[in-house]
Amino acid sequence: MTGDFVYTSANDGTSLIRPVSARAETWFKENDLMKLVVDNTEDYYVIKSVDGPGLCDKIRKNGMDFTS
Repeated sequence: MTGDFVYTSANDGTSLIRPVSARAETWFKENDLMKLVVDNTEDYYVIKSVDGPGLCDKIRKNGMDFTS
């Protein structure tokens, strides 16, 4: 099974998340989750680590998962 997102901690109070499927990218933008993004890199959206657990729950509740 291929995941929809890559998620990792940056160990500085932020986490990095990247939609890796088309449906994940669409879902992320359509659900106004860009409001959680505090910065971005070439490959990842940077979010506050405190927002990570809630975002991960929303992702799973919408039938998507993470790559390992």
